[in-house]
Amino acid sequence: MNKTHCLTAALAVLLAAPTAVATQTANAQTVQEAAKANAEKEIILSEDFSKMTAGSENNPDLSFNINTCTGMPSNDIFYSCVNPDYTQTPGWGSYQVYPAGGMIYFNNTRADYYAAHFNTPVFDASADNGIYFVSFRARLANNTPGYVGLGYTTQDVTDPKNPVYTEFGNVEGMTNEWKEFTLRFEQGKQKTRVIFREENGVKVLMDDFKVYYEKTAVGSPNVLRHIFYTGTSFRPRWNKVEGATKYYVNVYKSDEEGNIGEQVVTDLETTDTICTVRGIVPGVIYRYNVTASDGKSKSQPSRYVVLNELQSPTPNDVEIDANGSYTATWEEIPNALFYNYYVYEDRIAENDGEFTLVDEDFNNVTDANGSKMDWTPGNEPKNLLSQAKGYPKGTSMNGCFATYWAPLTGGYVMVDGWNYFYDVVKNVQDAETGEDLKRYAKFETPVLNFSADSSVKLNVSLWGDYASDDLDKEHNYPEYQVNAVAAIVAFNPETGLYEEVERKHFDLDKKTWKNVECEFSKGYEDAKIVIYATDGPGVLYIDNLKVTQQLKKGDAFATCIECQPGLVDAKASVTLPADYAKKNIYQRVVAVNNHKSLFLNLEYNWYSGPSELQLIHEATSTAINDATADAAAVEVARYAVDGTQLAAPQKGVNIVRMSDGTTRKVVVK
Repeated sequence: MNKTHCLTAALAVLLAAPTAVATQTANAQTVQEAAKANAEKEIILSEDFSKMTAGSENNPDLSFNINTCTGMPSNDIFYSCVNPDYTQTPGWGSYQVYPAGGMIYFNNTRADYYAAHFNTPVFDASADNGIYFVSFRARLANNTPGYVGLGYTTQDVTDPKNPVYTEFGNVEGMTNEWKEFTLRFEQGKQKTRVIFREENGVKVLMDDFKVYYEKTAVGSPNVLRHIFYTGTSFRPRWNKVEGATKYYVNVYKSDEEGNIGEQVVTDLETTDTICTVRGIVPGVIYRYNVTASDGKSKSQPSRYVVLNELQSPTPNDVEIDANGSYTATWEEIPNALFYNYYVYEDRIAENDGEFTLVDEDFNNVTDANGSKMDWTPGNEPKNLLSQAKGYPKGTSMNGCFATYWAPLTGGYVMVDGWNYFYDVVKNVQDAETGEDLKRYAKFETPVLNFSADSSVKLNVSLWGDYASDDLDKEHNYPEYQVNAVAAIVAFNPETGLYEEVERKHFDLDKKTWKNVECEFSKGYEDAKIVIYATDGPGVLYIDNLKVTQQLKKGDAFATCIECQPGLVDAKASVTLPADYAKKNIYQRVVAVNNHKSLFLNLEYNWYSGPSELQLIHEATSTAINDATADAAAVEVARYAVDGTQLAAPQKGVNIVRMSDGTTRKVVVK
C-alpha cells in the first residue's frame, strides 16, 4: 500500500487554526463557581517568564530563538524544546513564540496548519479526580473585535508516542487589555500536558502562568456512567469519597457544544453513591455534576457528564396481508435522526448438538448499490479507497455492518487497517461518554441472541497484508503485519451501550490465508460478533465466517432476514419471504443519532437500545411439526417473557413448553 501519510498529521490537527469558531468545552470552562470558601491553592507548576528578558511588551524580540530545536514541528520534539535557561522549570515547548521583556509573545507567520504554540512540561494532575486549574494573564497585541480566544488543548502523555487528547477549547473574552484568566480542567492524569495555540494569526501576549489544585476538606467525586435512562428519569452514580457524609447532584440544560443553560435540578441531596433524577424531558440535552460534602464544607464539583440518550422505539402491531407484505410503524423518538429496522425469523434446532448460527462465504456480497471491487488479496489498487461505513448486501444474513471496507469480486470483504493504525485521533475518547473515537476498520454481524447456555465458537479465514508504509517518528520505513481481533459485543441494558465483553487476538501469516478459530466463554441475549483490523496500515481480508453454538432439540435461534437502515420516517415497508407462514417472524427497531464529541467536534453514531424482539407472526403448527415436534405433543407449561410461570394465557408474548421438549412463542391478543 502506498498511502500518503503526513508524519506531522497529529500535530497539524492540534496546531491548526480553525476556520470556524471553536467552542469551549464544559469540561474546561472558565471558573464561575467553585468551592472557594475552604479551598487552598496547591501549586503544581509556576512560570513568570522572568528569564525571557529580550525585547519588551511593545517590541518583542522576533530574532531571539528560545528553543534548542529549529525548523518546523515534525514530531513531538517541539513539545519540550524550550531552552531550560529561559524557564523556571525545564521541559516547556514552543513554536513561533518569542521573549517580550519578561513575558512571551505568540507570533504566527504561517498560513498553513502550523500555529504558534506554547506548552507546559509534563506534570502530575491526577489528584482530586483530575480536577485542576490553569491561570495566567494575557492580552491581544492589537485590538481584534470578535476574536475567538487563544486555543488550548490538554493531553494524557502516558504513552509519549501516542498522547491521548482529553480537553480543548478557547480562552473567551480576550481583548487588548491585560486580564487574568482561570481555566478549570477535569481530565488530569499522572502525565498531563497543556498546550496553548494562537488562532487565526492573532498576536497574543502571556505572563504569570500557574497550574494548581484548589484543595478542599473533601475530595471531588469520580462520576461513573449513569444507568437506567427512561426518557423521563435516570440514575447518576459515583465512587464513594473518603470523609463525605452526603452528596449533591445538579442538572442543567445544555447544548451539543457543552454550553450550560437553565438549571433544572438544584442540590439533590443523598447519602448514597447513587440516586434517581426525575422530571427530565426526552430529547433535551442535559449535563450534570456531583459535589461531595463532609457536613461542613463542599468539594469541587465533579466534571460535567452529558445526558443525551435515545429512547428505545416500540414498534406497533402489524397487519400482514395475503402476499406477506406489511407496513411497520412506531412513534418518533426525540432527537433521532433516523432508524434501523430489522426483521428476524426463527430457525429451529432439529437435534441436540452444534448449531450453525452464521455461515457466510461472501460469494454474493455487494455494497448498497449492488457493486463490488475487482480486487484480489495482494492486488488491491495503490491508492485504496474504502467505504467509510455501510451495510453489505447479498450476505446470507442481513443486517451485517462494516466500516472502512469494500466487497471484492473474489467472494470476500476487506477492511482497511490504515484507518486504525494511522488515525490522527486514534487515542481520543469522548470525555463525557467514554466512547472510543478511534476509527476502527471492522466487520460485524447483526445483533443476535447468543443466550443459550453454552460457549460461542467462531471460525473464519483471514489474510493480513504485510505493509511497508511511510516514514515513522523514528525516521524508519518499517513493515507491519496486519493482524485481527475478534470480539463479542453485548448490549448492557443498565448503561444503554454496546460493550465489548470478550476479545481474541489473531497473529496472521505474511500475505496468505489463515484459518483461525476461537471460543467465547458464553453468549449474550443481544450481542454481535465483530472482527477488527489491527497492528498495521494494510488490508485485512475476511472470508468463510462461521459462528456455532450448542443448542438442544427444539431450541429456536432468531436470524436476521431483512435490514432497512437509515429510515428517516418512523415506518418501514416489508415483504416477507414466500415461506414465512412456516416460521415465527419478529421485528425490531433501533433509533440513531450523531453524537458530537466536544474534542475536535468529532461525530459518531449514537444508538438507542434495541427494541424487544416483537413476535408479529406465529409459525403454523404444520411448520413446527415439520421441524421438530411430535404431532401428539401437548402443552405442559406456559411462561411470561421474564420467565414467570403462568397459570393461564396472558396478553402479550407467552412461551409455551410442549411435552416433546420443544418451545413455542405465542402471541395472545
